[in-house]
Amino acid sequence: MSRLLARLDHELAGCRDPLRRAELAAERGCYLARVGDIAAAQLVAAQLRREHGDGRASRIAVRIMLLEGLILFFDNMDPLATDRILRAHTVALAWRHDDLIRLTAAWLGHMQFVRGDFDAMLKAFEPCFDRPGACLEASSRVCVLIGSAHQFAGQPQAARPWYERARREAITLGDDATIGALVYNRPAMSLVTLRLDALRGRLDADELQMAGIGVESAYAYCLGAHQRSLMQLKDACRARVALLGGEPARALVIYDELLRLQDTRFGFHADRLMLEIERAACLLDVGCDGDARQALDRLDPALHAGLALEDQLLFLLQHARLSRALGHPERAEAWASVLADVQGRYDSEIGRLKAGLAGLHPSRLAA
Repeated sequence: MSRLLARLDHELAGCRDPLRRAELAAERGCYLARVGDIAAAQLVAAQLRREHGDGRASRIAVRIMLLEGLILFFDNMDPLATDRILRAHTVALAWRHDDLIRLTAAWLGHMQFVRGDFDAMLKAFEPCFDRPGACLEASSRVCVLIGSAHQFAGQPQAARPWYERARREAITLGDDATIGALVYNRPAMSLVTLRLDALRGRLDADELQMAGIGVESAYAYCLGAHQRSLMQLKDACRARVALLGGEPARALVIYDELLRLQDTRFGFHADRLMLEIERAACLLDVGCDGDARQALDRLDPALHAGLALEDQLLFLLQHARLSRALGHPERAEAWASVLADVQGRYDSEIGRLKAGLAGLHPSRLAA
């Protein structure tokens, strides 16, 4: 059991105030959702709804809605999670619960990061900066996401102080789930850049090796710490490392298993499409040209519009590469102007993200 759960259980055992007990139970439920014990988290949410669902206790109402949002997200990345967390944030603002304003803002920013809406992420985080008083739950989450955003923007050195503070605060809280997120996010974010580099013919083997070590470390940590939420994302990272590292047969096994589960989502977007085109790349690389051609033929390039912007770019680059390799250069040419537009929008988005991050520093979060 994590130290955070142990602390919450200890407080619950000695607490006689029904409202404080409800808050502690909701906090416990949020942690269970984050580590993938969805059934247990749902039981907590249902009980809190029965006992406090009338909304008269505003702090508990916020905690319940946050819990329900995290259940939706960590169960299967349901887009409705954003709505529930936004509702929680709105109620916290209305009742001026400062700690809950920051906590819900931190998780709302998390949802916007997953959606790829970085402007909205930075806007959501505003209540967490330049305010007196500490909320370690909120600041550790903000630090994880700002660090990840820096890394996504190709600024790993700028990410370090954010990751370091997130780790310190997670250790203080006994929050193993945040440690797990830190272990995973670093290699996952670096893989975006590495995948783009590989498709442009400039992959750094040493960086790929480090990312591979990071992915395996994250996988082992989460299994050892009994954190099973969103394991499909870690499996996808393992497949991508194998594909980039010249092990397409190993990658193909993982892609086939991921795509076998028809109801599994991989984000707020149609991310199965990325797995399908990467599986086609595996088929090409293992020498199954006919199967690769059939897999590519089943993918309508117009579907790229349903992806996050970075995945749109990755999809179109991969589609062009496969089209040329399989003897259909005209397909690549047909989508060249769209690819150029997506590349331009991606470069602009990264530029805005860097500008938005430039004025932020961990010292602006209350200690």
